[in-house]
Amino acid sequence: MFQKEKKYSQKPESKATSDRRLSAPLDWPRRLLGNILILCLIFSGLTIIVTLRENIINKQIEAWLQKFYETTAHYGLGLDDMIVQGRDKTTLDEINNVLNLKRGDSLLGLKMRDIQEKLQNLPWVESVQLRRTYFPNTLEIKLHEKNVIALWQVHDKFYPIDEKGQIIEAEYVPQGEVLVIVGDSAPEKIVELLQITTQTPEIQKRMKAAVLFGGRRWDIILDNLKSGLTIKLPHENMERAWKKLVKIDQQYGILKRKLTIIDLRFKNRLNVSVEGSATKPAIQAKKEVKK
Repeated sequence: MFQKEKKYSQKPESKATSDRRLSAPLDWPRRLLGNILILCLIFSGLTIIVTLRENIINKQIEAWLQKFYETTAHYGLGLDDMIVQGRDKTTLDEINNVLNLKRGDSLLGLKMRDIQEKLQNLPWVESVQLRRTYFPNTLEIKLHEKNVIALWQVHDKFYPIDEKGQIIEAEYVPQGEVLVIVGDSAPEKIVELLQITTQTPEIQKRMKAAVLFGGRRWDIILDNLKSGLTIKLPHENMERAWKKLVKIDQQYGILKRKLTIIDLRFKNRLNVSVEGSATKPAIQAKKEVKK
């Protein structure tokens, strides 16, 4: 016979037992922060180790390459000559000073990108093309120099301006006639003006000076700085006004007449001043009354 299974009932803990238990405070935020800090330290240490190792390896590779270049230069791959083409305003001394190359340097070891950057930083150089040739071992340099489109007059000083409207920081002695421009922002605006006047080269050849008033509009002086013909252009629709002048000149030969001023600032009329009837304005950027 089976004996009846005894049933046990869980007795509630006594008050004395529950009082003896200890409850730890929740400190997971502090532990998480500590783990993150440890991981950061480990990552930083690994980064330092890898960086030092790469630097050491790079230095070793550089040393091997330098030895290789010296060996190749010794056995026939040394620099024999340097040929420079397209040089007009850039002197050989400037080139030699920035490159610091000498005969016998490794031709294979030349850092072409560095050479190009150094040459392009010269004031007259616009762009550079490089080429290495072997037997004879030469470095060929082809320079494209900046063109002077105008001389910016500031008081009694003149600054050459290139085709981008930027000042060329170098001494310049004009070999012929160069357009003189006056006005605070004249270098920035002259490119736009010349893009319009280039359409009529026969008139552009006669341009001696261009004066910018208030950074807005131009006065163009033809033939002679002191007694030439002044063409007043509007600050808006400058190209349309120029085409109007060209059309009138083709019909009536106005630019061949003895005039001192042709005023194109008004849309529906053309004002002119005949020689002797008006005072010729000086070539300087004075404050002008807006019309």
